[in-house]
Amino acid sequence: MNFENLIYTVFIFSLILQLFYKLYFNSRLIFLKSKSKIKYHPISVIICARNEVENLRKNLPQILTQKYQHFEVIVVNDRSWDRSIEFLEKLKENEARLRIVNIPDNQTDHFGKKLAITLGIKAAKYNHLLFTDADCFPLSEFWIQEMSNGFDEEHQIVLGAGIYKKKKGLLNKLIRYDTAFIALNYLSFAKARIPYMGVGRNLGYSQEIYYLNNGFKSHYHLASGDDDLLVNQAANQKNTTVILNSNSLTISKAKTTWKSWIYQKKRHHTTNINYKKRDKAILGLQYIASLLFYLSSFLLLFSSLRTTVLILFLVNYFISIFIFYKPFKTLVCKDLLWVYPFYEFILLICRPIFQIKNKNSI
Repeated sequence: MNFENLIYTVFIFSLILQLFYKLYFNSRLIFLKSKSKIKYHPISVIICARNEVENLRKNLPQILTQKYQHFEVIVVNDRSWDRSIEFLEKLKENEARLRIVNIPDNQTDHFGKKLAITLGIKAAKYNHLLFTDADCFPLSEFWIQEMSNGFDEEHQIVLGAGIYKKKKGLLNKLIRYDTAFIALNYLSFAKARIPYMGVGRNLGYSQEIYYLNNGFKSHYHLASGDDDLLVNQAANQKNTTVILNSNSLTISKAKTTWKSWIYQKKRHHTTNINYKKRDKAILGLQYIASLLFYLSSFLLLFSSLRTTVLILFLVNYFISIFIFYKPFKTLVCKDLLWVYPFYEFILLICRPIFQIKNKNSI
């Protein structure tokens, strides 16, 4: 077998794998429908905030005014020194739903976010918990209703999605595409009964699930993972459901510098190495297939097989557009869809860089 045929074999193999992931997993979101019957579970919304007074001032009222019958909002003031506690106490005077858990800053302890979440859960009055971040706000006044509708006797983990505000510039486009594809992936895998992660910007689970899995005990030593690692260890094919529609989203501001975004991605990569072996294998194969597909496509453009390769590349492209269109539209990222191979290739190349930087620095 000559070099050209070898590369073509790699191309075909990676194409088949890509199409399998898209058609078997990702296509499930095309048929995802909102639940028509509304279930009203009492909900405790938990927000951990450290030096987030401006975000709390802007975003907290949009959570406190949600159209829902029974809910409380617990804000854990995590060792802030920016007058967050003064703002919260003033707001609480007129907001009966608001509850405050204050962790004072003694300038000696170095607790992570997991302690704050743990204290928030301990303070919660209700079994069903909904989590978001201080820099996020719901896109709809029916956010709690939509997310709580995922809870029932069988489902105790509810996976939602969080998006980022649209702004000009390549970095913003890259972050929004990355976030949308990650959401597309973990939500569709969960629909295929292989839940492997969730995001703390929009995640629900019960106190029962939290305590049955000993909270964050197995990964408390890691700075991150309060969302995806808990889901990875606690979720199974029966207890997890997916909620994705225009009323179920949260939104926040994306990083504005390459340095801050790289640091954020680096932190995220400290957790996925701790996923279950099955999940790491499935996701690793997906990554390898995508990378090999682009690299072999590029090499074959200079071969006698370029016409065949171009046709097959376009077939994969249009199948992807068809599968991605509905979820990307819901995730307010449809403007990125038509040039998705460009963003996808950049992220594929960057992934080992994030992991190398992470290994050397954490």
